[in-house]
Amino acid sequence: MKHPALRFLHLAHRWLGICAGVLVLVWFVSGLVMLYVPFPKLDVDTRVAHLDTLRTDAIQFSPAEAARACPATPRGGRLAMTAGRPAYHFATRDGACSVWADTGAAVGAVTPDMALRAARHFLPGMPLSGPETIERDQWTVYATYNAHRPLHVFQAADAAGTELYVSSRSGEVVNRTTRLERVAGWVGTVPHWLYFTPLRGKDTATWRLLVLWLPPVALLTVLLGLALGIQRLRLRHRYPRGQVTPYRGWKRWHHLLGLGAGGFALTWLLSGWLSNHPFGLLEFSSLPPGTAERLAGGPFKPSDDLELLRRQLARVPDAREAEWSRFAGRSYLEVRSPGRSQRLDDSAAPARSIPPETLAEAIHDIEGKPIARVELIHEADLYHYGRRNPAVLPAARIRLADEQDTTWYLDPASGRVLARIDNANRLHRWVFNGLHRLDFPPLAALPALREALITLLCLLGITLASTGCVLGWRRLRHRKPTP
Repeated sequence: MKHPALRFLHLAHRWLGICAGVLVLVWFVSGLVMLYVPFPKLDVDTRVAHLDTLRTDAIQFSPAEAARACPATPRGGRLAMTAGRPAYHFATRDGACSVWADTGAAVGAVTPDMALRAARHFLPGMPLSGPETIERDQWTVYATYNAHRPLHVFQAADAAGTELYVSSRSGEVVNRTTRLERVAGWVGTVPHWLYFTPLRGKDTATWRLLVLWLPPVALLTVLLGLALGIQRLRLRHRYPRGQVTPYRGWKRWHHLLGLGAGGFALTWLLSGWLSNHPFGLLEFSSLPPGTAERLAGGPFKPSDDLELLRRQLARVPDAREAEWSRFAGRSYLEVRSPGRSQRLDDSAAPARSIPPETLAEAIHDIEGKPIARVELIHEADLYHYGRRNPAVLPAARIRLADEQDTTWYLDPASGRVLARIDNANRLHRWVFNGLHRLDFPPLAALPALREALITLLCLLGITLASTGCVLGWRRLRHRKPTP
């Protein structure tokens, strides 16, 4: 390698690899772990399964009466049992506001004793230690917990090493983690997304700088290595002893693995970097302003009809939680019990599905563009499909007659927007979901094959990065002989 340009590329790849090799290795290892153990999160079904059955006879105040105890206007509301009593949980711009349904008084700041009762109810008969009151930690960095901060944390003496997080505003258990999830999180999600608590607090400027500039260093390392690997490959006029590579030992394995997995590593790192929309790249479109309120037909209005609420709850004997929603000016109540939910209208009758044509009229009013096609789909398509959770089906698919073929997906059971797809969203779907998660049509229908393929590619990436780290370490330890 006598040419100055090639010599420079060789040195650049070597020293960039020394700087970024461990980072690339960590990303491949953490990505593989994330495939099997996601970030800890308390899903709705688990939360509902741990709630008491609603005591309808104890509800003495209507939602509208209870909402007056909140200092800010509610934007949504739920009803559930808290500490053995029914309570309304309202979402406001100032955070969570909870009001006792039996007295109409605000729950106020949740005391440690009240939080302990909630934790004991979630894990009955399990010894608990705590609480430790925290503002945030490694498993509550998401902004969704802001409405409940500070949080009371309890440690359970069970085999799983469970930890519970109780809201200081509503008294509800808002998160649950296990020892396995925490260990996997430290190996997987946390290093992969750089979700370290100091970087994901109120000020995320440092985190944004890191996710903006660290991936390009890794990308340049892989790109230079791939170019040099191709330049040094000889398939026709081979090296002595018929070798296609001039290297031996670790360098030989690094060269061959780079040729085999370098392309995948390059596209995987690039798609992961673009998912953070650096410099405005690969940004996807959001919903038009005011979409939720226009579909609802106005802001959330708590009902003042207590008898209607009792009739609605009476239709679901094992009701654990009830949540209000609106569509086209009418209020609905979704009543949840373990394993099922039932949506009731404002006359306490089971709510009918919303016709796709009605949804299309609402979308036409929001977009101001003509409708090209309206259909009810019963199978997933290229842009509406499930990964860890199954896709909502049937779904209303509404195409607009515009230059971007804008397509809306809505849940006909509730009118909830599932997705809005235009050219920017399509590009994001194929670049990120396709290249980074291998969400391609043949593999989407074969999840076991997709996971096996991702596992194999990640293992190749881990091996490639490991050989690079070994070579980098050897180079750093190498000392020139003293004259």
